[in-house]
Amino acid sequence: MESYDPKSISAHSRGSSHRVLKYHFTSLGCPKNLVESEEMMAQLAISGMVLVHNPEEADLLIVNTCGFIAPAKEESVDVILELCHLRRKNPWQRLIVVGCLVQRYRKELKEELPEVDVFIGVDDKDDFLKSAWSAFDRPLQNPINTVFPFMPRLLTTPPHMAYLRISDGCFHKCSFCAIPKIRGTLRSRPIEEIVAEAKSLAAGGVKELVIVSQDTTSYGIDLYNRLAITDLLIRLEEIEDLEWIRLMYLYPHLVNRKLIQYFSRSQKLTSYVDLPIQHGDPEILKLMNRGATVIHIRRAIEKLREVRPDMTIRSTVIVGFPGEKQRHFENMMRLLEELDFDRLGVFKYSKEDGTPAELLPNHVSDRIKDKRFQTVFDWSMEKALQRNQRFIGEIMTVLIDGKDAGGDGYWGRYQGQAPEVDGQVYVRGGQIIPGRFAPVRISEADEENLFGYIHSDINIVNA
Repeated sequence: MESYDPKSISAHSRGSSHRVLKYHFTSLGCPKNLVESEEMMAQLAISGMVLVHNPEEADLLIVNTCGFIAPAKEESVDVILELCHLRRKNPWQRLIVVGCLVQRYRKELKEELPEVDVFIGVDDKDDFLKSAWSAFDRPLQNPINTVFPFMPRLLTTPPHMAYLRISDGCFHKCSFCAIPKIRGTLRSRPIEEIVAEAKSLAAGGVKELVIVSQDTTSYGIDLYNRLAITDLLIRLEEIEDLEWIRLMYLYPHLVNRKLIQYFSRSQKLTSYVDLPIQHGDPEILKLMNRGATVIHIRRAIEKLREVRPDMTIRSTVIVGFPGEKQRHFENMMRLLEELDFDRLGVFKYSKEDGTPAELLPNHVSDRIKDKRFQTVFDWSMEKALQRNQRFIGEIMTVLIDGKDAGGDGYWGRYQGQAPEVDGQVYVRGGQIIPGRFAPVRISEADEENLFGYIHSDINIVNA
């Protein structure tokens, strides 16, 4: 990689049409956003730019923003302001802001952030590559054309794991959610295109595919006039080199019999689902316009655990939704006790511009939101510790994700841990290449993580 002292090169030479341009990329938000960032990075690389990790060295600064809820928006704005400060110090640099925040607040951002050279929303992301080169008054060198059966990606995850986005947008109308306004309605990718990408990832060494979308269970309804997620899974399971396929973002009322039956016979679907319920009181669920009732929620969980007794079920709930009274909150807590989720994320309701919930009466005070949040959080941590302690003494198959720098420790995940959102298994003993599976005997546990050692006298190097 070419290196230079940024202060020693004149602005004139930085504008040269012959010099290789360098870019620095910041990706914020969810895994679906990360996939788009990886696609944009691949476009830049194929077109002739070089990725650098130090923003000071970059000619082009890019940030892919999240605009979903207030904390995500605040994080995006903070990062943009940092890059604007850098841009002011280095006049040769160009700054591009892309993604959901731009889609929602383009006008306001343009008025407040003159240092940003280009704003690109979700709807005009096809113009990203051309805009990146135009920022330097240079023509696009190697345009991405139709030779690719899918958009290539520059993976930022460990080489043995990748997210696979199967659709964009959402046709649900949850009253608190801005995603349909940002991303539009559901648009599924064709099965053949997804399978082609999955085969390419597997050929590159990916062992675990994490299926992501705004609503995985609705996949295909727009293309095939049916819920086609099981049809897709059947095709993915045929890919020889894949070991684990993990499902995220399932809607309880759309977990149908076909999907349940496939869980009962699949050899590659992990015993894990992400099944957000968002609340447990019928009145609040109706105000949220979730589609799922408590009956749907109970049935989905009962059937999943029936076919996979070892199933890890992760869910999320929102406290402090407009109109939530103490009795609604207590009803939710009773349902959580009954359902006994393995993992639970809790969020405080955030008022989002342009959503129906914004106009609802009886908004809950921040004080009560904080109190209810803490109650659920403390309860979930206590339950998580109890669940993790049950594994002490057991031998688990762990996918090793990485190795301690300069140490003899490793970390990885068993089937019941999704990357980034759940804890990890910390491992001692043996010699293991990251990306391989290892038998690990669990010796300790806390609320999030498990700790153990290799259950074998054989070094797992070439297994």
